[in-house]
Amino acid sequence: MNIYDIPNMITKLITLLLLATTIANAQNARSILDKASEAYNKAGGITASFTLDTKDTKAKNTYSYDGKASMKGNKFKLEIPDGITWFDGSNQWVYIKDTDEVNVTNPTGEELQNISPSAIFSLYKSGFKLAYKGEKKTKGKSVYIVELTPEKKKAEIIKITVTIDKMSNLFTSITVVNKTGLENTLSINKMQTGVSLSDVTFAFNKKNYPGVDVIDLR
Repeated sequence: MNIYDIPNMITKLITLLLLATTIANAQNARSILDKASEAYNKAGGITASFTLDTKDTKAKNTYSYDGKASMKGNKFKLEIPDGITWFDGSNQWVYIKDTDEVNVTNPTGEELQNISPSAIFSLYKSGFKLAYKGEKKTKGKSVYIVELTPEKKKAEIIKITVTIDKMSNLFTSITVVNKTGLENTLSINKMQTGVSLSDVTFAFNKKNYPGVDVIDLR
């Protein structure tokens, strides 16, 4: 071997090592998310209390509020101080307390990414690069950290970071950063699985809100 070939060989070896590490990293991240998705699907009905922290990095504004969530499959109900959101897998109702009105829409997949607590479990399977970012201790639990970045450069979302309980494989937090400068972090405070939840839980019932103004935007 010519001595002048050694630097070139070392460069190739380093490149191969980095490539192998990247592939292993992505495979590890996918394996963690696969287990989390399986755990979520087996959990049945889920109820949880959460905190949502929103940071506007451009306006330098931050605010936080607590809420409750009910989830089953791709259906969910979110209750926050300003209103309630129901999603039955197709239709979304958003009740705004201040105006006493409900907006009805059929949200796109990208719109659901910003609000659905369970969207991550189908979202990661295509269109995103996955990276395992290690482990950390939070609230006395060991959690995995997985980062998702969109493959499309013009995507609204810049990055999603998920933490997943190492023991239960259930997610403990999701942070979504989009290109408008908003950073939303949903942190689970308490979760109960195996809860019996009927489908009516995830649909708006006008009888329970007499006088409310329903605006159909579908």
